[in-house]
Amino acid sequence: MADSEINDTAHDGPADPGRLRTETIAPGVFAFIQGDGSWGWSNAGLIASGGEALLVDTFYTLPQTRRLRAAVADAAPGARITTVVNTHLNGDHCHGNQLFPDAEVITSDANAAGIDHEVPPAAYPQLQRNPPPGPGGEYFIRHFGHFDFSGIELAPPTRTFGDRLDLRVGDLDVELLNVGPAHTGGDVVVHVPEASTVFCGDVLFQDDHPVVWAGPVLAWADACDRLLATGARTFVPGHGRLASRADMARFRDYFRYVHEEAARAAAAGVPLETAARAIPLGAYADWPLSERVVTAVAAVYREVGAPAPGEALELLTMMAEIAAERGAKAPESGLADRLPHQGRAAQGDPHGAS
Repeated sequence: MADSEINDTAHDGPADPGRLRTETIAPGVFAFIQGDGSWGWSNAGLIASGGEALLVDTFYTLPQTRRLRAAVADAAPGARITTVVNTHLNGDHCHGNQLFPDAEVITSDANAAGIDHEVPPAAYPQLQRNPPPGPGGEYFIRHFGHFDFSGIELAPPTRTFGDRLDLRVGDLDVELLNVGPAHTGGDVVVHVPEASTVFCGDVLFQDDHPVVWAGPVLAWADACDRLLATGARTFVPGHGRLASRADMARFRDYFRYVHEEAARAAAAGVPLETAARAIPLGAYADWPLSERVVTAVAAVYREVGAPAPGEALELLTMMAEIAAERGAKAPESGLADRLPHQGRAAQGDPHGAS
């Protein structure tokens, strides 16, 4: 896969973790990889053929999306973006829609139904100016304080679908599949059979602990199996580098492992925050942002009827507190003693059958 970099000096602020990279997956099929893929640094995709183009997701801010627009023009000169597909409606995947005013914007019925539950763009500058006190506010500023959220006007979907929508972009067949609920209530993935590629949105986080806003966790694992069943060889995550089938299988196994550990802790009456701190990360200890495991544990707790918050702000505060305790270090192995027992350790080859 060839790749190129553009605008290497432009960024939203001093905390920009990297450059926007264009990767050519197949003729007319491109991925745009943003920085290190951490909070707010999402990916996008392009399918271009016969002068037409479909864009998979836009970015968090208008400056980021202008860079994306320039990268698209470099990758497919002359192609006209007629369609934008939003894999879900978290801001880092749709706030830039307004910069493609002539495009039809497509997402799932379930995503569109949940749009009122998304954080409005105007809330971000307010939180930047007046962050909550304590670790939650510090965490917000560290990860979101450098983004420029000015000028964003929501451009909501103009077309929705239920389970599947088949499109044609020039000479390429494109399949839109609703595989949610997983990360959110109606996650859309974009399958390009001829390129053996799936644009996953946040159904896949590569090399990071995922954020589980919805779940159920095992439904997310099933969604990973559904993507593997397409036979695709390349998976473009919502955040992070391009992924292989083995990467996707490892990510799927993460959810099965966390579900087993969290369900055991819930059955034993272990408080959510204790369980989130205590679950041994094992084969996943090398993934950054380990504090985000609290969102997966909370999803399992809600599923089994144990006390757990569902609001993003409460979960963010819990993540912030755990991150502040851990600093840059991995969780202490001794915390596992707080669980009733460790069960099957997350060790050895995590990839499983693909």
